[in-house]
Amino acid sequence: MIQKHFLPTSKNGFCTKGHLPKKLYDVATNFNVEVVQEKWIAKNSEKTTACNEDVWSREVLLKDGEKNWIFAQTLVPRSTIENIAQNVLELGNQPIGLWLFSQNPTRTKLEWTQTENGLFARRGVYEIRGYSLEIRELFLETFPYL
Repeated sequence: MIQKHFLPTSKNGFCTKGHLPKKLYDVATNFNVEVVQEKWIAKNSEKTTACNEDVWSREVLLKDGEKNWIFAQTLVPRSTIENIAQNVLELGNQPIGLWLFSQNPTRTKLEWTQTENGLFARRGVYEIRGYSLEIRELFLETFPYL
């Protein structure tokens, strides 16, 4: 059974408060980002949820050395890219959070769930000057801070 809409107990609020990428840089011995895939997804795809336009999809692994800690997917609507987020297309191996939090976003939604195999996941929706983007994160079993 999958539980939804709860807040997991984490060590010192590690994943529930503040700027996650900054925290990862602080605690990891060798924090790095591995880009898994970047591509445009058509608006009619099931991966775009309720979005009625094409979205830029970026999938990455947030790692400490070779240990995969978090699988993350960012979905950015075309209008957001075109108007305020052109730099997102050129992040390379940088976490999106460094760019995102420099924009002073408003988080409009934060949902937590736990998968059937016990992994925690969260979905955050952010708004910047009237444009939105979504970040989905799956905290892998090797992540030590949940």
